Amino acid sequence: MSQPTDAQAAAFHAGGVNDSQTTTAPQAAVSPLLDLASITLEVNHLARGVRFYEQVLGLERLEQEAGNTSSVATLRVNAHQTLSLWQPVTRQHNDARLAPLQARGASHLHYAFQVQSSDLPRCKDVLDEHGLSWQEINLGTSDAPDRGLYFFDPFGHGLELRGVNLADSRRPYFLPSVQPARPHVLPIIGLREAALAFQDYSTMKTHLPQAYGFAFAKEQEDRDFAQFTLAPHPEPDGDGTPRRWLYAWDPQVGLADMLGGDHALVRFYADVQAVTRRVKQAGLPHLIDEVGLAVRDPEGHVFEFVEPPA
Repeated sequence: MSQPTDAQAAAFHAGGVNDSQTTTAPQAAVSPLLDLASITLEVNHLARGVRFYEQVLGLERLEQEAGNTSSVATLRVNAHQTLSLWQPVTRQHNDARLAPLQARGASHLHYAFQVQSSDLPRCKDVLDEHGLSWQEINLGTSDAPDRGLYFFDPFGHGLELRGVNLADSRRPYFLPSVQPARPHVLPIIGLREAALAFQDYSTMKTHLPQAYGFAFAKEQEDRDFAQFTLAPHPEPDGDGTPRRWLYAWDPQVGLADMLGGDHALVRFYADVQAVTRRVKQAGLPHLIDEVGLAVRDPEGHVFEFVEPPA
């Protein structure tokens, strides 16, 4: 795969925002979105998926959903974030709670994990140990590099490892902690982002802030790619920020051949009451229970919003 130019890389995850590079979208003064909580993937072989994410990424399997012991697995990323794997079963919902919204996991979701920037060289060695092809791309500039490693899981999901600086002032709601190094596994410390495809890109830019309260930060000049900060206010991306992000783009192959999700289940920490008011006003299909709020977006994505633990 060809490497992007410095200008293209800088445009993808630029560290600064200026008026010539961004368009505005209606949004609340303070976003009710706080952080990224969980991502769900759809896999065609659960045991193989669990083995990959345990042995390569070092994630710890927590449990299988009660009553669905053959089709669902949840893995711990850190103390506040999880990754779920769903194996579709004919005429059976992976999550009975979300059945009214016809929720499914992502089929080609691009998403990223956080590692410490100093651990990126070790990550290359681990990927090589497991025989995985990877691509390194500098998403910053030569003066201020912001490097990411791209590779695929066995099911075609595009994964990214992004170096972060835990001392950066742009702190996420839940700052990850560094765990002792383990041999032969990637030193993952958190989930960083989820990137989803939207057929109606222009509507999406106003819909996501209005219907849910996502904080619109920026979009690229040369393609349909928008960035939403999972924080009370939009912030610049890049330069090692440990913040978490929702990216929205048109359904085309992009940087490092990462495909966007055509149906995805993503969970966010949020002020659930504030998001619920917006969802009801937008008239979106949703359910509310003791877990939180779940919404089906017109594009088919299912978003969950839960209160952060005390």
